[in-house]
Amino acid sequence: MLEWLDSSSKGGGVKVNQVYDSVTAGLQGFYRSKLLPIEKDHLFHQFYSPELTDADFASAPMILLMGQYSTGKTTFIRHLLQRDYPGMRIGPEPTTDRFVCVLHGASDSTIPGNALVVDTELPFTQLSHFGNAFLSRLEASRLASPVLEGLTLIDTPGVLSGEKQRIKRGYEFEAVVKWFADRVDMILLLFDVSKLDISDEFRRVIQATKGNDHKICILLNKADNVTTQQLMRVYGALMWSLGKVIDTPEVARVYVGSFWDQPLKNEKLRELFEQEENDLYTKIAQLPRSASLRKVNDLIKRARLAKVHAFLLDYFYQRMPTFFGHAKEQERMIQDLPNIYQEISMQKGIPLGDFPDPRTMQQILAPMDFSSFKPVDPEKLQALETLLTVDLPKLLQLIPEEQMRQGVSDAAIAQVAGMASPFAVMKVDGNTEQSGYKGQWRRPPVVADFEAEFEELGPRDGKINAQQARQKMVESHLPSNVLHNIWSLADVDKDGFFTLPEFALAMHLVRMKLDGQDLPSSLPAEMLPEEITA
Repeated sequence: MLEWLDSSSKGGGVKVNQVYDSVTAGLQGFYRSKLLPIEKDHLFHQFYSPELTDADFASAPMILLMGQYSTGKTTFIRHLLQRDYPGMRIGPEPTTDRFVCVLHGASDSTIPGNALVVDTELPFTQLSHFGNAFLSRLEASRLASPVLEGLTLIDTPGVLSGEKQRIKRGYEFEAVVKWFADRVDMILLLFDVSKLDISDEFRRVIQATKGNDHKICILLNKADNVTTQQLMRVYGALMWSLGKVIDTPEVARVYVGSFWDQPLKNEKLRELFEQEENDLYTKIAQLPRSASLRKVNDLIKRARLAKVHAFLLDYFYQRMPTFFGHAKEQERMIQDLPNIYQEISMQKGIPLGDFPDPRTMQQILAPMDFSSFKPVDPEKLQALETLLTVDLPKLLQLIPEEQMRQGVSDAAIAQVAGMASPFAVMKVDGNTEQSGYKGQWRRPPVVADFEAEFEELGPRDGKINAQQARQKMVESHLPSNVLHNIWSLADVDKDGFFTLPEFALAMHLVRMKLDGQDLPSSLPAEMLPEEITA
């Protein structure tokens, strides 16, 4: 299967001296042997992004959540995990004042920023370049969650509107966002239906994700707070605002809903929210399957940029005067950069779309000494060409086979296993929603308390059907994903009918959720009515 990576490769190209047993190992080896040398020769890390580490290739897929304050970023994470993460704070004011990396762990713990960036097993070591002012606003939260076994979630500070608050951050907020945007697999931009204005800082933050537009998904959150007619107007206003900021020919995908566990205020929109939630969770569930593909794609983009950059610095080096007039010639070439792009494009047969933004490049080049640049090394350039034309395309061919060997298939995004449920909502890796557990509800329901409600439904032979039970649960206005979890926990639909004790258990869990309690991850025996256990 992997014989093409053996040292006996033919064709006179650069030889590879090891066989890689996974896509991740192949990416790590190719980067170190064929791309990193040319990056170091031509100061790539000073112009664009820091050197990649092995952890960058081996890390789980990451999702970056961004939005103005109080748009529901932290609440969305809690909704996805169905429990609090260590250090979490939620409120109407700006509560999250730091970047929080929510990771899987055996137990709940919090890792401060300075300790986080020295852990070489995690892909955050390069964040140390942003200094102590930023590291004091960085931390990781570890917790046991099925969702986090295949994902890492990045919570961010709410974007502010005032210039004073932006300056007082003490670090380059947009630069940090760009660092994450280049490495994550999905960027979720959250908007509140009652707060659609895009502040100047938020505009800069969105523009910092340029080049990663394909990763962006928009969440129009808290949508049950408005009527159906108002929602149509809000959606149109959001698309109009985004059209001025996200400069892409495609229309950004907007997911509409209320991503939390509270009762819906607009019950008429339940079906829409269910469909939108299913679409979003299915897309999230697919991230672990597409992670290797995304990393190969990103390395190809980086390699193409490194090739263009090497030719550009070689051009400057070759045209610098031997003795006098360095400053004048350097200034002339910086001013003439767009025409130089055209010249290199024609000479080397490189598309202009591969070149970096000339205005940004002019700013970076201004303080530099062109005479310190190096000419292109033909051997390293040939190695880079082999990487782009042979190695990475063949590595792409290994991805489907590796997914099969790892058991990653469409079953990973199937609906939740178990008995059929009218509230079924797709979840990451097919898991049902899990949550923390609060002991005050660790008791069985009093069946007699639910007898009147049960009789109102007109039972026959002491039973009601599933549709009657479903309608009663929907009257709570809880979101469908919460009702699905209750349905699964109660495990009441074995034969399509509900006895009074089974109905009482389901409604007890509904009331538990309406009272603000977290649902258990599994139902302990002491919560079952005596009539069921008997």
